[in-house]
Amino acid sequence: MDKSDANFESLVDQRTFLLQSLRDLDAEFKAGDLDLDDYNSLRSDYVARTAQVLKELESPEPTSSIRENTKSTKRARQTVITLLLVLIVATGTGWLVAKQSGQRLSGQSLSGGIEDSTASLLSRARATNFVDPQAAIELYSQVLGLDPDNVEALTYRAWLLALIARGAGSEIKQLAFLSASSDLERAIKIDANYPDAHCFLGIIRFRLAGDAIGSREQLKICESQNPPAEVKSFVDSIIAEVDAAIAG
Repeated sequence: MDKSDANFESLVDQRTFLLQSLRDLDAEFKAGDLDLDDYNSLRSDYVARTAQVLKELESPEPTSSIRENTKSTKRARQTVITLLLVLIVATGTGWLVAKQSGQRLSGQSLSGGIEDSTASLLSRARATNFVDPQAAIELYSQVLGLDPDNVEALTYRAWLLALIARGAGSEIKQLAFLSASSDLERAIKIDANYPDAHCFLGIIRFRLAGDAIGSREQLKICESQNPPAEVKSFVDSIIAEVDAAIAG
């Protein structure tokens, strides 16, 4: 076995360990063995390490055993890995940046200048959403740098990441789901009456995690809150599938 093969096997072992650790971490949290702060801290660390390992596995000149079946799949994987790394850094440093720069934290109000900047960034992000999702994600991240509790930015950054991840492999979907669901759950905690967050959380629970029951729970809340027509169209297209999965 040459050095490159040994390194590849080591990376694969790390990937397996980290993905299993993420699953175990979720199980411990659901069982009540971890508080939210510890869970978020550990999850961020595992996601960051896993994304880095996956990025190395996607590096140039892969061995034949790790070549992708199609170039489009590989591009999707690389895009999601890059975005995950960016989002992990943004999530980990957003609160500190806001605090040090005097920007809004939870419970504080926005100054006029920051509010104007946020509105401008959101307007650009909305116009870019489905034209250039990666650029839109970066704009939403900029909004969250100014306003960490901006529900729209949290919601649509998560949704776009989930859309990009649909064409990637299972391990990338798992990481994308963890990152996106974290943003959506935070958005719901900030404003439980914002329907878009419930709608998108319901969709990604089904599409990325295969959780039909958890999905239906959020979709019911979504429907009860009269979401915008364009969001409702996404929900209408999946409800029958979710109900069929629950019915077995």
